[in-house]
Amino acid sequence: MRGLVYHGPGDVRVEQIPVPEPAPGEVLLDVSAAGICGTDRHIVAGELGVAPGTVPGHEISGVVVGLGGGVEGWEIGSRVLSYGQVTCGECRPCREGHEHRCRRPQVMGMSRQGGFAEKIAVPQQCLVRVPDAVSDGVAAIVPDAIATPYHALVTVGRIGMGESVVVIGAGGLGLQAIALARMEGAARVVAVDPSPVAREAALGAGADAVLDPAADEDAAKALYQLTSGATLALECVGRADSVELGMQSLVPGGSLIVVGVGHERPRLPPLIRFVAAEISVSGSFGSTIAEIETVLELIAGGRLDVSRSISRSVTLDQVPGVFAEPATPGRTVIVPQS
Repeated sequence: MRGLVYHGPGDVRVEQIPVPEPAPGEVLLDVSAAGICGTDRHIVAGELGVAPGTVPGHEISGVVVGLGGGVEGWEIGSRVLSYGQVTCGECRPCREGHEHRCRRPQVMGMSRQGGFAEKIAVPQQCLVRVPDAVSDGVAAIVPDAIATPYHALVTVGRIGMGESVVVIGAGGLGLQAIALARMEGAARVVAVDPSPVAREAALGAGADAVLDPAADEDAAKALYQLTSGATLALECVGRADSVELGMQSLVPGGSLIVVGVGHERPRLPPLIRFVAAEISVSGSFGSTIAEIETVLELIAGGRLDVSRSISRSVTLDQVPGVFAEPATPGRTVIVPQS
């Protein structure tokens, strides 16, 4: 079969690779679609220490074409998506239903073969059945691009009707966050991004206003004026300055949820302000399988608009060129069988 193989920083090639044999408890999938995430770009850039020879890709949908021994509840021909990591099922977070916090995960496309290939072997506990009304491309990106901001806004942020919401970073996660905030009844949504393409996409996704943080000497003041103060802010970039901007955008009692991942250390406001305003700052990582199932139901039922979630579809042969280009606001989806 054909797959995209990482050979080192900036070096990915489409090659013939062995068809995986499903181990006991695993299924073999024909990969229908695989989303290209920002993490994949960091992998290809050589920033995450992934071993040469790895096939990237953790946003995967497909059709079951083979069953390992002991597989139950799945049939040849089932349309499924895969959770992005294989969890241990034994640590305390896994036992308590928080598998996204697993202490010993194997991440697809990093510590085991990923989905940028024609086929992949996946443990049965990672599978989620895909409703007929959800396309292969959308199904592939649900666990990461859509369920991640759902977890952040709904589970961690407890978004309510009438909230004033700021979304910092209008890329793949941010655009879905805007649509989700609208679905949950936000009264006003403002997106922040230096890219004019991303700001335009944010308006199309449902933002009331957008802000270029580099265009104003006092971005925090400009953002506060646009929102009249945010009750909930979501940071999807992973930079210290954007986390700090998120805190500055909040009204007293407001909450900042940080989804972006990075190594920088943001500064708290002076403690007298931070404490007196009762601002809360929380991290949010990934999503659970139960949340993924909920998001699929929302999409299948027509409650959540995902029409702008995918910017383009490409073949495996086009993928090396995709990594040489700047990222687009929506997801690029690979169709390996084409």
